[in-house]
Amino acid sequence: MRGFCVICDADRWFRCPELERGQAVSLRESLCCERCGGNARQRAAARILIDSVSLAQSRVYLTEQASRFYLRLGDRARQLLGSEFIDSWPQRLRLSLWLLRQGRPQWLRREDVTRLSFRDRSFDAVVSLDVLEHVPDYRRALAEFARVLRPEGVLVLSVPFYAAAGQSRELAKIVDGVVEHLQPPEFHGDPLSGGVLCFHHFGWNLLDAVRAAGFADAEAVRVRDPGQGLLAPQWIIRARR
Repeated sequence: MRGFCVICDADRWFRCPELERGQAVSLRESLCCERCGGNARQRAAARILIDSVSLAQSRVYLTEQASRFYLRLGDRARQLLGSEFIDSWPQRLRLSLWLLRQGRPQWLRREDVTRLSFRDRSFDAVVSLDVLEHVPDYRRALAEFARVLRPEGVLVLSVPFYAAAGQSRELAKIVDGVVEHLQPPEFHGDPLSGGVLCFHHFGWNLLDAVRAAGFADAEAVRVRDPGQGLLAPQWIIRARR
């Protein structure tokens, strides 16, 4: 289908790679832009970001770097900074070379979202897409996002959001450095590692956790716009510092 891509700021074709493989289509993870590759979830988050800050004038931190989304968002947000949670030096070198081939001569930055290395009030916006559910101490990550944001700064967050659930559910936790499973293990696809353990299913009380972390307000925005290839509602969390 054809529609408007907010990442490219232009009309594009949106494609469903699953159809070519005979698989069921995910209206969240598919409908990918033919140019930037952004899926429905990423475009919904980009729309919230663009509606919230001036990309040309804002310093933005994105909790990913070795991705097409990072590259294309960087075309519009010139003060964009990204990172990955990768300790392996060979992998960091390989991904840094990938960035170089994409026209981004930069070293892959390693950051732990629960212990960010940035100074207080460093950014106008923080964007984190489908990361928080993989962080055992997600409340500490939220507090770090609040710390590095300037007053009135915005957090744009996507997680698998269970809108019918009032309370979040913990699937696993770390005890004395060992993963303890509270539910059958659930792994999500990751283009860098192949699969990563999910620790949380988030419900509406995630908004309470965001406010408790230091944000003045938080809301779950239901984004749907068939003209932008958003055929199913996409839930995006937006919070103001």
